[in-house]
Amino acid sequence: MEQYAVPNKLPSVEVNVLSHWKGRLRRLAQRTEPHAQPKKKRTSFRKVISFVSNARLAERDAKRIKRNFLKHGVVPRRTTEYKANQLVLVLRHRGKKLIPNKEVMKTFVRLGLQHQRSATLHRLTPEIIAQLKVVEPFVIWGYPNISVVRELLYKYVRLRCRQTGVESKKPVPLTSNKQVEDLFGSIGMLCVDDLVHEIMTVGPHFDAIRETLRSFMLKDPAGGWKNPQHKGKLRSIGGEAGFRGDAINDLFRKIL
Repeated sequence: MEQYAVPNKLPSVEVNVLSHWKGRLRRLAQRTEPHAQPKKKRTSFRKVISFVSNARLAERDAKRIKRNFLKHGVVPRRTTEYKANQLVLVLRHRGKKLIPNKEVMKTFVRLGLQHQRSATLHRLTPEIIAQLKVVEPFVIWGYPNISVVRELLYKYVRLRCRQTGVESKKPVPLTSNKQVEDLFGSIGMLCVDDLVHEIMTVGPHFDAIRETLRSFMLKDPAGGWKNPQHKGKLRSIGGEAGFRGDAINDLFRKIL
């Protein structure tokens, strides 16, 4: 009777046909299921007049920089209206899309103002004054008081922390006094108030502290600008840009 027994296995040909049939169904399902369309780059149309206006603005900037340097020299000789070695706060309030002017862009990088609405602290020297003259229509600067500096350090400070010998690409917020002790403990800084005192007095370790701090990313003042159409004009002729002295604290009360 064993010779007449029916085997339990299916013939190999039928197994192959079944596997091919399942494969065809799988490929058909892959072809019919919806796929996400790749995003196309949108190229905005620009009128010819925009290129002409940008070229005129770049030419005007070049003439302004040349005029300032011919009038005052590369390093201004007369700095009596400014306080030497004083702490200054510089805010880039305009110029989101700058015309590619090499001198202006390089100066922004030196000052640490690569982005609009960014601010930095500097020691006022003739070299800093010369750099501020180059980017004068795009910045507001003056002498901050201790309340403005303290609020900047407590709310908007970002650190360049070096972890395992490699500088961190992402900015690290200042959240505790332990970070201050780890970074500046070798120069006697143990808390944020020590940093405020060293920055306000522009002490011997001011440059080391400033190199560790990134630029402060701020916002527009509450209520907007008084003259939004004249943000590039100097304050002395009814605009917003340029030197403000102690009046910069009134502006930063609205920003902070």
